Amino acid sequence: MNQFLHPIQTNNLFTSRNDTDDLRLGDIITPLPDSFTEISGAIVLLGVPQDEGVRRNGGRIGAAAAPDAIRKALYKFTPVFHREDGLTDISHLQIIDAGNIITAGIELEEIHKRQREVVCTFLRAGALPVVLGGGHDIAYPDGSALGDKGEPFSVINVDAHTDVRPLIDGKYPHSGSGFRQLLEDKTLKLEEFYEFGIQSFAASKQHIEYVQNRGKSVVFYDEIRQKVNFEQSFTNALDKCTKSSNNVYVSFDMDAVASAYAPGVSAPAAIGFTADEICRAAEIAGGNSSVKLIDIAEVNPTFDIDGRTSKLAALVVAHYIGGVLRQLSK
Repeated sequence: MNQFLHPIQTNNLFTSRNDTDDLRLGDIITPLPDSFTEISGAIVLLGVPQDEGVRRNGGRIGAAAAPDAIRKALYKFTPVFHREDGLTDISHLQIIDAGNIITAGIELEEIHKRQREVVCTFLRAGALPVVLGGGHDIAYPDGSALGDKGEPFSVINVDAHTDVRPLIDGKYPHSGSGFRQLLEDKTLKLEEFYEFGIQSFAASKQHIEYVQNRGKSVVFYDEIRQKVNFEQSFTNALDKCTKSSNNVYVSFDMDAVASAYAPGVSAPAAIGFTADEICRAAEIAGGNSSVKLIDIAEVNPTFDIDGRTSKLAALVVAHYIGGVLRQLSK
């Protein structure tokens, strides 16, 4: 498996202050150890630096640079996490950076196979993978890796779009096909599937009905705004997922966030969730022991403003880690 990975050169992304009274996440995140017996319970970062799926889907190229851009922001954060019950320090958690899937000169279909194998390996070792895309085609290898355990699993896609388009020519995946692939893979035991935050004018009627006709759920952005609050809506979806399965995958497409907060995405939206809301969802996911895997997709540094979107994606990761700590502290 290591032959699929390119280790991160931390000194290219982070310069330590060498101050034990002012530690940063870059000071405590460690490389992938040689023995996978040492990663049980660890949070493992994995980058997938490619945007071929975005190109195939007609989106804005640039997401290949996202994993390292997110890391650069994440490594600078302090490990101090504050909630209503006070301060907590995540520095004693084991956080590993496995590096990036090697993607240069490799076909997208092969990248997906490698990604799935690596994520499978981490899950079987008892780790909690955090996958940094890249385009949202990362969803199929991530979801199928969780389903590879042979157990029922559930998925929440936090997204403005449904991402259930057919494969190109019936065989080529792309950034808009990942969840259709999960829904149609008969080897998987996909239980609950939530499209969370789907926006008006951002998804076709046929794609929405495709999801609903399979007995899966579409939670529209308008409903969240008009009927219940964001946190309650997300918690309700997660609760229904955990009732069906103790294996849940949450995928965060950053274009679910309004472009005022996340301008650097492949398909920006004028309206959407706030920065605080997407971070809160990540914390809730981290605080639920059934959530075994998350990913972040569609960050596009080429179109970002002052690194705003990469920083927000890094905060999503940090809040997820904070949620994991709260879960372990109960």
